[in-house]
Amino acid sequence: MNLSPAAVTIAALVAIVAGAACFYLGAPNQRWLSRRLPAWPSRIAGAALLFLGVLLWSQVVQLSTAIFATLVLIMLLFIIFPCLGALRTVVRNAP
Repeated sequence: MNLSPAAVTIAALVAIVAGAACFYLGAPNQRWLSRRLPAWPSRIAGAALLFLGVLLWSQVVQLSTAIFATLVLIMLLFIIFPCLGALRTVVRNAP
């Protein structure tokens, strides 16, 4: 099956966001859930999804570009996720 480059890129982005979310939700200080996910299963799932994202992206661009873009996206997500958790706390405690 031949997918368009845009479809492969979107699939890679979804896999990377899901992988980063798995890492975040397995962290002890995450603020999205009342209890964190089990650490090792979430880390393994997160690493597998990040690897899948890099593999998918490397089908469209060079491997070095795919790795760089993945790392940049992960850095961005690890800034955004705690902000979303703080926003959730503020909205939940609003009168």
